[in-house]
Amino acid sequence: MHIAMTGKAKHPRTAGVGLLGRAFTLVELLVVIAIIGILSAGSLPAIRALTQSNTLAAGNRQMLDELAFARQSAIAGRRTVFLVFVPPTVLSQVARVESAPTTLLSADEKRMQVRLLTNVLARQQFLGYALFTRRSVGDQPGRDTPRYLTEWKTLPDGMFIGTNKFDDLGEKWFGLANTVVETNRPLPYAAFPFPRENSPLMRLPYIAFDARGRIVYDDGLQPRFPGEAVTLSRGSILFPRDGAGRWLPPDIVATPKGNRTDVRVNWLTGRARVEKVELR
Repeated sequence: MHIAMTGKAKHPRTAGVGLLGRAFTLVELLVVIAIIGILSAGSLPAIRALTQSNTLAAGNRQMLDELAFARQSAIAGRRTVFLVFVPPTVLSQVARVESAPTTLLSADEKRMQVRLLTNVLARQQFLGYALFTRRSVGDQPGRDTPRYLTEWKTLPDGMFIGTNKFDDLGEKWFGLANTVVETNRPLPYAAFPFPRENSPLMRLPYIAFDARGRIVYDDGLQPRFPGEAVTLSRGSILFPRDGAGRWLPPDIVATPKGNRTDVRVNWLTGRARVEKVELR
């Protein structure tokens, strides 16, 4: 029995060619690109905020860890341990190192320390810090053996220590500390060998822990408001040079302006915590 068929049967290889072979038009392609651009633009602020938050968290965690390590080193070694910071006056130490007597520094050691000051620490202003102690276990009474317990380190990129913490007030500092809490005043200063333990002395800002893990001060006095705080800010620091290659004062840009975190150290327990986080 024959069944009549109308029309032509499609070859298997050509079935669906109209659907599969259809290309995007230029208008459709532009619409897709526009949608991707809109979605990307909308997500950039969230990505930027996340990056800034991660930077701030990394700086906070690093400073908390360093303060905890300094405290633990003081307790374990039964000594006073200082967390000292690189001040904006770092280059003033070059002349002291160069003029140091040969009984203190050889010519090679002078060159090495000057290179450290000019090539490394000059770019660690408001960023760098190290642990230092004047005594170690087993030292004879009355004799100090000063030494740095760590190399000079820096905060993560995009973070710096607030410039207000580096004002050297000299003898006026204790008067201020009797009226102003630690988050709103500069760090105390004392004389330390810098940049190495055999270097000439230089005044550096510090936070110190005694053998019981408490905050102490270099001259033994205790202000009315003891305890210290390290202010961390987000932003960038540029270290320009003049035409002769000499370092100029750094250019500091806080991002956003006024944003800061205070890592506050309780004077009695020596334990640090993060306070006053402002994200804008």
